Amino acid sequence: MEKEFIELFKGYEGDFGMADMSNTSIDADKNKIKPNYEWAGHPITDRDYLDHLAGKKSIGIQPCRIDSTVQFGCIDVDPPDYGTFKVEHYLSLFQQYKLPIVPILSKSGGLHCYVFLKEPIPTIDLIEALKAFLLPLGLKPTTEVFPKQKELQKDDKGDIKPGNFINLPYYNNSKSNRYAVDKNNSKLSIEEFIKFANESKVDNETLTKLVEEAHRNILLGTDPEFEDGPPCLALCSKSKLDDGRDRFMYNYMVFAKKKYKEKWPDQVSAANYSYLQDPWDKAKLDSKLKAWKGDTAGHTCYEEPIKDKCMRSLCYKRPFGVKSDSVSIFPEIQDFEMIAYAEPEYRFNVVMPSDENIQVIIPNTKLMTRQKDVLDLVWQQTGTYFEPLKLPQFRAKLNEWRKNGQKITPPKGTQIDDRLEEELFQYCINGPQAQQRTQIHNGSCFTEEGFHYFRFTSFIEHLGNGWKIPEEKIAQKLKDRSKVEFDHSLNVDGKTLKVCKVVQLHVDKIEYKPVDRKGANY
Repeated sequence: MEKEFIELFKGYEGDFGMADMSNTSIDADKNKIKPNYEWAGHPITDRDYLDHLAGKKSIGIQPCRIDSTVQFGCIDVDPPDYGTFKVEHYLSLFQQYKLPIVPILSKSGGLHCYVFLKEPIPTIDLIEALKAFLLPLGLKPTTEVFPKQKELQKDDKGDIKPGNFINLPYYNNSKSNRYAVDKNNSKLSIEEFIKFANESKVDNETLTKLVEEAHRNILLGTDPEFEDGPPCLALCSKSKLDDGRDRFMYNYMVFAKKKYKEKWPDQVSAANYSYLQDPWDKAKLDSKLKAWKGDTAGHTCYEEPIKDKCMRSLCYKRPFGVKSDSVSIFPEIQDFEMIAYAEPEYRFNVVMPSDENIQVIIPNTKLMTRQKDVLDLVWQQTGTYFEPLKLPQFRAKLNEWRKNGQKITPPKGTQIDDRLEEELFQYCINGPQAQQRTQIHNGSCFTEEGFHYFRFTSFIEHLGNGWKIPEEKIAQKLKDRSKVEFDHSLNVDGKTLKVCKVVQLHVDKIEYKPVDRKGANY
């Protein structure tokens, strides 16, 4: 049984996530449990899976593999209120649309909708399929799907960045609240779950057919005018619009300019009466047409009523869809994370017009809170420059991202302060030892009467060229964390020598760990 469980959830093996269930908080707005997340910092083993099932540690897996293939994925149903959430609605939809979904209750009380493959397929194929299932299930296009990345990225040193992980079910198996259910919402044992998952496996060809069928079903009864344009407009036009009229008409105008060329004003005028429950009066219509005669930006895909009807993968394939936009509005940002380094780092995925997700990294809080810097860094890392928002809107976005995002704690011992403390230990205890004060000149550490004495330049040489941190920042961190005194005066052969001074370190006070000079802080 354990072996079959491990095989179902094989993904990236170079690292794995952990959820600290002893350190949780409650999202009062959603009645949702939020644990503290961190990366383990080492490759996963079968023992880690077994510890998960035994309730010793809660683990998560990045489904995307090194070769950009995947054998399982998941839709994360995150309801507005976990306290009143019911799964029966989704169970009926799985059956109605004949979707190969294995439903599993999440740790927070939501729903993880898993899809398992008969053999590994390109990651992007599964991502597109999972996103195509969102609208038939009544889920917003911004609903999280795993994997989030179509391929694993590398840092500037060539080391793999693991991306995002999904928490696995059946934590503490015998007492787990993360279990699969059948079509009647009956709890499945882990043995029953494994049997269900294996029976639900599909191949890539079947998955493609299910995506096409999902698209057809959701677009039944829509206006043929939009067959070559954005599907969201077709869905909006199913019934006459009351709310969101201005946004719909703006997006219709963008579409009409492409499809009808110089005749677009006539088509916009006709749409005003065809698709709006309460059409604009002539004065407002004329005013809008005049304003739109000049250059306009592309579709506002991330505003109502468009965003909740978005079918980007299909839209991208159509001649007058979002792919044909010359200018893109402010980007849709998903999967927001704050990495809790001493100086926090921010990571998120930008949804590109092609429906591709590209991860963007903002190195500090100062840049994250300035829209111009965010857009500049997005441009550098995606190759696309987006139009800015008004300042109050941007600040509202910041609050939204931070509230709904995740705080990730790096593996213990990997933060800069930790690594510097380890390096100080290695230098003072395991490095060259001075038998007399004059040897300090040669780069050695001199120990006397409970204190270490050394030159800061010698410690910097010990660190090597891998540390890309300004020396003044290193000095400040040593001062704050390890209480190193700088510019201490020491008499050496009758002359005053400026050295660093720190209380003598002992093996029983600092845990020694070999330094990996390929780590994230180098």
